[in-house]
Amino acid sequence: MSIYQVQKLIQSVNRDPQARERFFENKDEFVEEFGLTDEEGLAVSKLDMYALYEMGVHPLLLRPFTIIHGVSEPDYLHAIRKGDD
Repeated sequence: MSIYQVQKLIQSVNRDPQARERFFENKDEFVEEFGLTDEEGLAVSKLDMYALYEMGVHPLLLRPFTIIHGVSEPDYLHAIRKGDD
């Protein structure tokens, strides 16, 4: 597991419009380019915010990534806190 690669992918999608377009056109193919584990790739592809947060993705990368996906702040906060239930 390489949190560095997960964060690199997320930062790429957050900052690079071409990367973002490629990501949304074919998430699985884009994820493969970063050599993520199956668990990491699934968390990114399915936008499993809790899993990404628990893996150690920095919130300053994760929140913009969720905004790009249209996730509201209350939904984001609820998702990353679900381990507190």
